Amino acid sequence: MIQLSEWAHDLLVSRSALVENEAGSALRAILPLEIAAKLGVSEWLSLDFGTRAGADDAADWLERLSTLLPPSPMVVGARLREPRQAGRIDAAAVLNRELVIQNGVWRLVEDYAESAPYYLFSFQYVVESDERSIGYVTVGLNGRSRAVTEQPERLLRSIQDKLEEDRTFSLPSEQLRGLYPVAAGAAQAQVRGRLAIVEQSANRRLVRDSQRMESYYCGLLAHMEKRAARRSTDREAAEKERDRLAATQLDRAAKLEDLVRKYSLSVQLGLTQALVVPLPVRAISVRLIRKKQERFLVLHWNTVSRALDTPLCEACSVPARPLYLCEKVHLLCGACWSACPECSRVFCRACQLRCRCTTSS
Repeated sequence: MIQLSEWAHDLLVSRSALVENEAGSALRAILPLEIAAKLGVSEWLSLDFGTRAGADDAADWLERLSTLLPPSPMVVGARLREPRQAGRIDAAAVLNRELVIQNGVWRLVEDYAESAPYYLFSFQYVVESDERSIGYVTVGLNGRSRAVTEQPERLLRSIQDKLEEDRTFSLPSEQLRGLYPVAAGAAQAQVRGRLAIVEQSANRRLVRDSQRMESYYCGLLAHMEKRAARRSTDREAAEKERDRLAATQLDRAAKLEDLVRKYSLSVQLGLTQALVVPLPVRAISVRLIRKKQERFLVLHWNTVSRALDTPLCEACSVPARPLYLCEKVHLLCGACWSACPECSRVFCRACQLRCRCTTSS
């Protein structure tokens, strides 16, 4: 549970604890008296979220540490202690390397230094099945260009020691309302990817246990049917056997439903914190050209992650990489610029929700 260890480290440090990371997922801390009292421990705290024998219960400590959080998700404003302008870059080389357009071309217009607000959303997810697991995902969005920053956890680690509180920060409510659904969708996609192996494992165990149960009940029901056939001449005894047979079939169905519930995955996703911080970027203005149509677009090259932020699909708001363009030069992901399953005609989901073959019929 490396992620949980890092989260616990950051949370305890924010509450004025002295924290030292150890090998793997262990940490030691000296806590302020009020924090120790709230957690129900001494001032000296040692935690290990590894998989070794004797490791601490991650779920238990998550609940205890969560008492140190505010009652609702925080939106925190910060700034770099020593902000610097973005230096010059080879914008054409960056675009050649990172801007992948499948059905159009770009033309560089200019590039210049500016600052852009970045929103780093931290989400916690809890997976309930036959066992409980907890994890965290971070989503980074550029609030000016409405693009996704790559590797937001790495970006956050790179700047966290260089940040200070922005006392002039005011909550950008309107921009947050627009960006949060995009961040939540990106977080859900990350969680689905991480849980693919967990889901496959749960399905394998469900199939295995279902087959064992079916084998047991098939044998039991076959035996009961033979016994009922032997007593067919005794009306009262035969009726009792049929009742037992029906009750056993109901029991089998209930047990199978219990197995499905046992191995079903219930996932809860919640926002824990959002950090808003302006970062220096290199703004790259380009012309996107598709046939005879074109549009201007400003992309941002992040000086910390040293990568081009990925534009969002204008139909479904997922990262559009590679990028597709329709005849009206909408920015599209591959799924939103794809063939209709009915008529095989490729159409833009930003221009129209359904293919014309379905709307005309």
